[in-house]
Amino acid sequence: MKITLLAVAAVLLGTASAATYGVGEPSGVWGINTDYARWVADKKFQPGDEIVFKYSPTAHDVVEVSKAGYDSCSTANAINTFSSGNDVVALNATGTRYFICGFPDHCVPRAPLTMKIVIDVVSGSSSSSPASPMPAAGPGASSSPPVPPSSAATSVGATAGFGLVALLAAGLMA
Repeated sequence: MKITLLAVAAVLLGTASAATYGVGEPSGVWGINTDYARWVADKKFQPGDEIVFKYSPTAHDVVEVSKAGYDSCSTANAINTFSSGNDVVALNATGTRYFICGFPDHCVPRAPLTMKIVIDVVSGSSSSSPASPMPAAGPGASSSPPVPPSSAATSVGATAGFGLVALLAAGLMA
């Protein structure tokens, strides 16, 4: 019984530490006038995290490409194409992922502000909270602008983890 409780706790604590990042926050919008290299600079993406691209589907899209496609702003050999305007991308494994906007002239090689972003997903036991967490969104989510993050959103994982540890301790003592 105790081993089962420990296994369940380990799984749930691992899930509770996943983060969701709104690409381009604080505005939370995938657009032309954002410095995406600067945006990712203070973030540590880990397996289990998600990134969310919010935008007008008539003005932009999101195309996952190879490093060569990223460097040349080419969608010719796209890995994935997203066009809902509220695209949730799961970061399930370590590695580098490349995303660009496929609309003409929105991704320009070597331009200072262009619609392309590199996401490095690294493993690590130390969880870093996202600078701007946002509620998880999916295909059926509203296309309205995201609600500004609150300090309560940052502490949800920690509170859930503490509650789980307290529950586990009570079960082990019983």
